[in-house]
Amino acid sequence: MAYKRNQKYPWKPAPAPTVHNQHKPFNPGRHGAVWGSVRFEQDWGKSPVGDSQGPVIGKLFIGERYNELTYAEASMIIDTLRDGMNAHKVGVRLGRTNQHAGYKDAAKYL
Repeated sequence: MAYKRNQKYPWKPAPAPTVHNQHKPFNPGRHGAVWGSVRFEQDWGKSPVGDSQGPVIGKLFIGERYNELTYAEASMIIDTLRDGMNAHKVGVRLGRTNQHAGYKDAAKYL
């Protein structure tokens, strides 16, 4: 009898299908005030302003404002936001969720 890859464990029942709630309307307000207005537009062939060497890769829009970014600036923004997210995650794990968390003399605010 030939080996059938799909019937490796024939005694196990097939997994139940995943049921998703797809009829629920999407609420962008759940994710924050500016979540729906953050976008990036590519710019080709623009030269940077000042002493920077790399070309402008595009514009980052947040709300009504935008900034033209070079590759190095975009990388710095990504790194800074990742650090901030990690610091928040560690703070929550340590129980540092009050508004004075991180201050040297936070005990006097308790």
